[in-house]
Amino acid sequence: MPFTITQLPSGDKLCKTFDLPILDRLYDRKTIEELITTYHPKPTRARKLTMMLVIYVLICWSLFLGSTLGAVYSELLSTERYLGDEEPEELPGRAAWVYRRKQVGVQILRRLFVLKCKPLASPNTPGAFAYGLRLMSIDGTLDDVADTPANAKYFGRHAKGKTQSPFPQVQCVYLAEAGTRAIVDAMIAPSSASEQCLAWGLLRSIEPGMLVMTDRNFVGVRFLGALVQKRGAQYLGRVPSNVFLHKQRILKDGSYLVTFLPKDFPDLKKPLTLRIIEYTIEEKVAAQMLQVTPSRAASGSLSTNPDVRKVHRIATTLLDPDLYPDHDLCVLYHERWEIEMVIDEIKDHQRLSSQPLRSKLPVLVLQELYALLLAHYAVCALRLQAAETKGLDPDRVSFIESIRVLKSGLNLSPLLTPAKTDQAIKRLYAELVNRHRLLPPRRLRFNCRVVKRIGTRFRIKKPEHQQVKLPSSTKFADLVKTSPPQSCGSATPPGLLETA
Repeated sequence: MPFTITQLPSGDKLCKTFDLPILDRLYDRKTIEELITTYHPKPTRARKLTMMLVIYVLICWSLFLGSTLGAVYSELLSTERYLGDEEPEELPGRAAWVYRRKQVGVQILRRLFVLKCKPLASPNTPGAFAYGLRLMSIDGTLDDVADTPANAKYFGRHAKGKTQSPFPQVQCVYLAEAGTRAIVDAMIAPSSASEQCLAWGLLRSIEPGMLVMTDRNFVGVRFLGALVQKRGAQYLGRVPSNVFLHKQRILKDGSYLVTFLPKDFPDLKKPLTLRIIEYTIEEKVAAQMLQVTPSRAASGSLSTNPDVRKVHRIATTLLDPDLYPDHDLCVLYHERWEIEMVIDEIKDHQRLSSQPLRSKLPVLVLQELYALLLAHYAVCALRLQAAETKGLDPDRVSFIESIRVLKSGLNLSPLLTPAKTDQAIKRLYAELVNRHRLLPPRRLRFNCRVVKRIGTRFRIKKPEHQQVKLPSSTKFADLVKTSPPQSCGSATPPGLLETA
């Protein structure tokens, strides 16, 4: 298939010609320039790296697994460096990247995330709306960060003693759109911060017309009152077995209402009414699941799983049983698990959770996290736009394939004119929705929450396990000491010596 190569521009520095037109469609240069001017009004010398370039490379960083920032920059510029007429300039070293990252800081990327990461789905997006409400989910996770003294002091470690985390950890609580898995807000804090407290910060992004789903860790009358009465949203979430037990009114479908009054909860503007729905797993399936070994070794049984027959309870502000049947709401709550998929995408596919975040200073850790979220949002946007070309559910488009295809487009950046960019994006969409690359419709399955990992006899690494420190000039040969020669005690017979 014939094609032409765009004439590569010549310039004094690669940083002047660096451009990512596909990524620019989502995070435009004008917005980033305005943010740079806002937070750094005094211009800085360009040298080999500009702040604009560093921001774009940071966003791309998590898409190139296992690569350093310098390696990502080198790969994105490989076309210009290898096909350009002029001799390529020397690439910046590690110190230059660290220096520029410290200059950029975290505020620019945080503000870019706030400005650009908004809900993506339209009312026609499959699985994104129910009862005219946009489905949103809240959940939290802990992420490992590089084990440096600065990170350990700022972020801390989760738990203590034998269960202490081997790496310092950062607490992240996300607000995600269930239909597209796009993260639209995040709260990031040291590991000692609780998910429930951080969830209050997400209220700023919750709007009327949203149905917010949570697990049972986020149930609280004060929080639900703020969610419903101050933000105008609706709620659907699981509740523990020991709360909201006072049945004030039983509805015709068997669910019941509970009401909380301002005199008991001063934060409420008016009485808050919740509808409690109870359900169990179908008996034949429960009988099969009963025989499965529990995931947690500390559960009461070592061979069976008796909890499968327990009563599950969900609470909602959708009170009318005719408009919102209890069975439909129980099925709808299952969509909350989409945010678990979001966390899995970020930790296990986008950055590989077996490795901690790579930055060694707290401010750079926060910067890396926001860049990671910006990259994840870009992949979700690409996946949704591709799915819309065929009227598909975004779930059918592979997240891993989306990363691969986006990387291919980014590597073509130096050759793309505006017209070629439009053509390239359309072909990226076509490749993602190719029938051979689509995921099959999701099937129902129950997975044990177990870890497939070999046991080890080695101790857990602790601060006292320090390396032996030697002068830099020391070589291994200096450490080797052979045994001194030993006398045989008697003379060797001459005949034996001659024979040998």
